[in-house]
Amino acid sequence: MPCGHNLNCARVRLESLTYYILLSWRTPLPYGLSFEPPATPRLHSMPISLGTAKASPGRISYGTYNLLEHPIGGVEQLPVVIAQGDSRGPTFWLTAGIHGNEHAGLQVLHLLITRELARALHGTIICIPALNPAALRTMQREAYYHRGDPNRLYPDGRPPKPFDPDRDLPSALELGYTRLFGEVRNTADFWIDLHNTWTGSVSMVYRDRVYYRDDGTAAAAKAARAQAEKLDARIGEMCQAYGHSVLREMACEAYFDDKLHRSTTGAAVNVARIPALTMELGTGHMPDPKIVAACQTGLKNVLRWAGMLEGDMEPITGIKVVDLGYPCRRRGTPRLPIACIVRHLVDAGDIVKKGDPIAELSDIWGRPVGERILRSEYDGWIMGRLHGIVHYAGAELCGMGVRDDLPTVLPYPKGFFKT
Repeated sequence: MPCGHNLNCARVRLESLTYYILLSWRTPLPYGLSFEPPATPRLHSMPISLGTAKASPGRISYGTYNLLEHPIGGVEQLPVVIAQGDSRGPTFWLTAGIHGNEHAGLQVLHLLITRELARALHGTIICIPALNPAALRTMQREAYYHRGDPNRLYPDGRPPKPFDPDRDLPSALELGYTRLFGEVRNTADFWIDLHNTWTGSVSMVYRDRVYYRDDGTAAAAKAARAQAEKLDARIGEMCQAYGHSVLREMACEAYFDDKLHRSTTGAAVNVARIPALTMELGTGHMPDPKIVAACQTGLKNVLRWAGMLEGDMEPITGIKVVDLGYPCRRRGTPRLPIACIVRHLVDAGDIVKKGDPIAELSDIWGRPVGERILRSEYDGWIMGRLHGIVHYAGAELCGMGVRDDLPTVLPYPKGFFKT
């Protein structure tokens, strides 16, 4: 008879492949008429569980979720924490660590999930503090068994392409995340995923645009747009409750080219139709205590907004919060016209006007090069400065929030769902 370990590994393989196939064929519904954004909590016929962690009212439960099988034996396990108060409330997913060199979210979740919080909750929190343990172990952005950004592996809602023996199959990590996404779809009313950007950057929210299908009848397209607008409104309310600086994701073509629709929150919003946000918590390797504290406050405010926690909203203190009075999207700018050494003239959180100086440019001997001063191409604000001062031509120097006049609800690109 096969040993228990082999049976466990076989189960991981079978479940991963099954979920990948089912999710591919289940999404999207015709003409984008997918699930309404959960305005009321889902009704769960059985106690909530994930892997070996099982929810229990008024308690915190700990366990693991089998993600994938290792070729030399053993299973990659995700740590799971479930905090439940009143089981009749919403279910909120909180995750971190999909990039192994981003550590602030891990610390936030450890400090947030307490027995006191569990007893006060109206609903359930499902928490995974390390979505990518392999990358966390090596302090790398990617897992050593998958080349490429792990936050571009979630389902995109398109039907599967016909089998091609010359094309690579989905990686073990993609299959594992696809199966995990099935758990999200079955249980989550909301999802927040915690990340980091650059050293010294501002704490901020990335807000995905909501896409809908308009390739059917006029009535179907109208209904799909109406559903998308309801979801978008909920996402906007979540941003306001969190209280940190807010940035919209990049424009349509760049968003899909960079596969951001296959990120955790991109898939949550546009495939599962779950209100979701990506939180960027400044410096990665060494968490900023002020941002960690402000994130905890913001998350508790979101729980209050969701009806899961009582009490008044708390003010966000100790960090810069930028609001220019108009919506902004993120953009890497300005780009360096020549290879050089830079001396930054701006800091994260600064508000700049078009033409303002951003950096001084010099050669390795310290002599001015080019036009000596690199200037902003836009009005906006500085999200953060990219790492290092030694750059090649064409490199982005800063992340900036620049005016965004595009709607937050848009139709999918033409032909997106064609195989």
